Amino acid sequence: MKLTSKRYQLFSLIISCVFNFSLNSISQNFHEDNHIVPCYFDNYRHQNRQFIMQSEEVIQSYLKESAQSSEIKSNHVKIIPVVVHIIHNGGTENISDAQIQSQIDVLNEDFRKISGTNGDGNGIDTEVEFCLAKITPDGQCTNGIVRIQSTLTNHLTYQRSMLKNLSYWDNDRYLNMYVVKTINGNSGILGYSSFPGGPDDEDGIVVRHNFFGRTGTASASLGRTTTHEISHWFGLYHTFNNGCGADVCSDGDYVCDTPPVASPNFNCPTINSCSNEFPDVYDQIQNYLDYTNDACKNMFTAGQKTRMNATLNTFRWDIWQYSNIWSTGCDSNYVSPICNAVADFTSNAQTVCLGNPIVFTNKSLNNCTTYQWYFPGGSPSVSNAVNPTVTYATLGSFDVSLVATNSFGSDSVTFTNFITITDPSIGQVLPFSEGFETSDFPPNGIVIDNPDTGITWELDSVAVQYSGNGSAKINNLINTNYGQSDALILPSFDLTSSSDSPFLSFRWAYAKSDPSYSDELIVLISTDCGVNFTQLFYRTGSALVTGPTQTTPYIPDNSTVWKLANIDLTSYASFTNAIFKIVNVTDGGNNLYIDNINVGSNILGIDEKEYSGFMLNISPNPASSVTSIQYNLQKSEIVSYEIYNAIGQLVSSNQESLEESGNHEILINTETFGSSSFYLIKIKIGDKILSKKIVVY
Repeated sequence: MKLTSKRYQLFSLIISCVFNFSLNSISQNFHEDNHIVPCYFDNYRHQNRQFIMQSEEVIQSYLKESAQSSEIKSNHVKIIPVVVHIIHNGGTENISDAQIQSQIDVLNEDFRKISGTNGDGNGIDTEVEFCLAKITPDGQCTNGIVRIQSTLTNHLTYQRSMLKNLSYWDNDRYLNMYVVKTINGNSGILGYSSFPGGPDDEDGIVVRHNFFGRTGTASASLGRTTTHEISHWFGLYHTFNNGCGADVCSDGDYVCDTPPVASPNFNCPTINSCSNEFPDVYDQIQNYLDYTNDACKNMFTAGQKTRMNATLNTFRWDIWQYSNIWSTGCDSNYVSPICNAVADFTSNAQTVCLGNPIVFTNKSLNNCTTYQWYFPGGSPSVSNAVNPTVTYATLGSFDVSLVATNSFGSDSVTFTNFITITDPSIGQVLPFSEGFETSDFPPNGIVIDNPDTGITWELDSVAVQYSGNGSAKINNLINTNYGQSDALILPSFDLTSSSDSPFLSFRWAYAKSDPSYSDELIVLISTDCGVNFTQLFYRTGSALVTGPTQTTPYIPDNSTVWKLANIDLTSYASFTNAIFKIVNVTDGGNNLYIDNINVGSNILGIDEKEYSGFMLNISPNPASSVTSIQYNLQKSEIVSYEIYNAIGQLVSSNQESLEESGNHEILINTETFGSSSFYLIKIKIGDKILSKKIVVY
């Protein structure tokens, strides 16, 4: 039975990651005892057992049906063509060809158990080899290395798809390895990997440059971070998976001949953390799938080899077939010619508003040294920069050409009508309010960005909302595509139309499903028609939580305290076309809710619970014909009100008047509003503005 990888792309699975350590590293900052979760794969195991078991069923089914198969027991070496994408910004992370080759050497030493090398431990030869590709997907000559200068070298895991947009080769034919400067800032993460069955365009591994190989910037490493990550790519779990478990074959890492391990091991200890195997033996700290130092690691077991073969004969069938080995130049008989330059590029956008800059990213192959760009209609019209920035002063579509040169020759490429320049319309006049009170979703010009076409934002009417009957929700509890970002994109706004300093505000509710893991809530702004975004707001962990940790779906109730995001936009007040994204980055946590979005004046900085100078109440709410605004003044104040509909149009107001201290009431005829919907009441008392939503039916 041969199950092709195309046939068995079951669903989006977890991106697995690992903290690995150099010879002299100390594990205290990353040990579980200090409550730092060391790996995204562990996160997946905690939150999504039933989903990963569906992938496990494919592997187990193959193992069962092929128990006596010659394929499992054969001496046939499987070769994996590799492409290494170096994402750098001109620093030391732009590692040498020699350092890259040293990593390929380490992989072959470890997976082939080559005698006399660090990989020659007590384990077995997995009969898997790795080869830097010699032929590109379109048949060009290559050394298997792509170098791209980009700020994405400071990598954030939720931006995984952005690496693919920079550079990606067909994952059925090549193992994509990305080398970056940092991962999630100072998080301590050294690398992460996809697991079999995940999205095609996010398949592969990402590793920090100073742990890729064993020379150059990785001279303090022995290269086992990459060995560990690729093991996950082959479908292997950590040896400490599920702790000691009850059965050494059907629990833990699902491999009978790896002794159970209670928890990750660091450094090079002598330890027997579990005693439920027979015979009872010490932890296998030499195994590549523990967290011990590189100097300790030197082995795979026969059972791990069997699992790798199961993955190679199901999810990863295509990549090691001879036809692919031949077509990628990894056939031992292939003689690589001298590789001339291969010109290629991309840009941060192809449709751009008039006057906004475009950054072109050079991804030419084979160590090119000079570049000549041609931008008809652009400024500059020609450039010899590596990654030029260009603006266009007229509307239309424009060609872009690049000539790249290395020591063996030149190559050119032209992309016809590659750039389209459009007229930037002035954004929507403020104020803007959305409380998700209608059945339309997304409402009011909001757009959903759902890159993986999976779990995303939806309308919820079950939870007790901040106000009204509805809110926007995303179900992270069942979302298995870790690191995936899903956004509510608000319509563009003219921030100059705000009556005073503009603000963006909304309420949110969230709970964790496990104390150790949390999703992320991010707010971004673009002032160049959506080409580039800047972060305005970030919450995760305890700063995001509003409800108790629970393994069941989180549903806000009357005890929920909705938190307020109130973002000052004063520094952007001169922009006439501002786009906002409210982004959820899933980590397998729990439901996240958004309600009561407002863009305009600072109307949500204060409400009746947040300002003791006066109280405000709207009753009845919802209302059918008449409602009452009730408020209390502690001293004489000038008072006025305004009422806006869902698209920010003024539907009712009154003149300012001086009122004495005491209780006051204003009756509002809601029948004059024109439609059933939600409305925003802003009441100004002195120099304070309060806001309340009212639903009219």
